[in-house]
Amino acid sequence: MNNPESDQSFEDIYIKYKRMIHYQIHKLNLRDPHQEFFQEGIIALWEAHQKYGHDPTFPKLATIHIRSRLIDLIRKQKRIQDKEALDEFIQEQPVLNNNIEHYDPQFWSTVRKHLSDKQWIFIQKRIIEGHSIKEIAQQEEASIDAVKGWGQAAKRKLRSIMTDYR
Repeated sequence: MNNPESDQSFEDIYIKYKRMIHYQIHKLNLRDPHQEFFQEGIIALWEAHQKYGHDPTFPKLATIHIRSRLIDLIRKQKRIQDKEALDEFIQEQPVLNNNIEHYDPQFWSTVRKHLSDKQWIFIQKRIIEGHSIKEIAQQEEASIDAVKGWGQAAKRKLRSIMTDYR
């Protein structure tokens, strides 16, 4: 069984399927002001034509291939966005306030009693001294993820004792 689309040039295939690319972009509720999703759809259509152009189910395969590529592009952009936000967070340093311990010594002693040594190091160096997570990791010879873990554990423990200070 021969597929008539395998005999067509890519220009003819493009003309026939460009509305379907726009439909998939619309169906995924994407804004495409710079036509990057549309371009990705054209590339996916070309790849589908090269790979499945002879197949009688080409329209279905092309639709699946294009939709998958658009979703991959969404995921890729999301990963890039998340990485940029994380890098910005790591570089961001809190306002340094050397006198923060003197505001309520009882509070800080209560905090210290409830935390492990690593969690206290995080609180002291990140909140009190104003170091970045990256600096703390270097000073403590630990990974950035480990330091973040100390902070998360400290925040969980502090939620319960903070109810007394609200």
